[in-house]
Amino acid sequence: MRPLNKVRKPNHQKIDTLIRDGIAEKIFPGAVAYIVEEGVPTCFQAFGNRMCTPKVKPMECDTIFDLASLTKPIVTATLTMRLVEKSTVKLNAPIQTYLPEFSHPQVTICHLLTHTSGLPAWRPTYLESKAKDEVLNYLCRMPLEYPTGTQVVYSCLGYILLGKLLERLTSEPLDTLAQKWIFQPLEMNWTRYNPPSAWIDECAATEDSNSFEERMVNYQPHNWREGVIVGEVHDENAHFLGGVSGNAGLFSTAADIGKFCQMLLKGGDSVLTSESINRMATVHTARLNESRSLGWMILEDGSLYHTGFTGTSIRVDLERELFAILLTNRVHPDASQSGIIDFRSKFHQSIF
Repeated sequence: MRPLNKVRKPNHQKIDTLIRDGIAEKIFPGAVAYIVEEGVPTCFQAFGNRMCTPKVKPMECDTIFDLASLTKPIVTATLTMRLVEKSTVKLNAPIQTYLPEFSHPQVTICHLLTHTSGLPAWRPTYLESKAKDEVLNYLCRMPLEYPTGTQVVYSCLGYILLGKLLERLTSEPLDTLAQKWIFQPLEMNWTRYNPPSAWIDECAATEDSNSFEERMVNYQPHNWREGVIVGEVHDENAHFLGGVSGNAGLFSTAADIGKFCQMLLKGGDSVLTSESINRMATVHTARLNESRSLGWMILEDGSLYHTGFTGTSIRVDLERELFAILLTNRVHPDASQSGIIDFRSKFHQSIF
């Protein structure tokens, strides 16, 4: 245990100033900060706007966000560990055990979870596959970019593949599994893929069209979306897959994500076993370029950490029973806005 004199209470005045400065500097138009220590919320506040164009709508504490890559630890890694607990999969088993069409016999479930498989970081599946039903075969045939297990390369493709593997093993869609095994037990009632139309007005807006990804693929022809994206997944690979993917697509509120974090602090609660939580809190990439666990980055103090491209982040300190959730819509209306990486670092440092 850490000496008590090293445990710092969050400086909420500093947080307030920091977020307001972030809005003034146009790093993001709005944010929700939610901090809980030993089960007691010490900060729950909304700042700025959830939409700036075509209308101005203020941010609310219960605004629904496109979580982007927070989908990876919340859904994909958690569901994978559920299947490990059920002995349906083994972490060190080759992917070929479950997906015989996969081309690389040395790649395991653990490699995908820890971003050490050798798969590229990103490819536009929506341009390189003719239909969403072909994405799995496309990924299974994809050449590796580096020797498996030799480095950490954060890969959305690896988590898309994991999502497909979960669906193959359970014969159920990923969103159904997440609802049944995670959201319902935790009463995360404002969390789901593909928000219904009744939720759209409560969602934080993301990018105005897909201009960021258009530039990434050098403006290749595609059925690019036009207008401000709101209540629909921003990530184009996830959108191509119908909004349900292992890498992105999840929508939620700060309070609902807090329920998920409390589950982690409670040793798994009704979702996972304490053994699974311990495995997810253990570094599996020792001596590599990043400290990664099963679904999470592990920071120097042992905290679990993850971010999302839309401007979201979670940090959980299991030992101190402390978590901080920062949700921003930093891609609205322009996803090329910079500064979020440095800002998130300052935000979490002010708390932890």
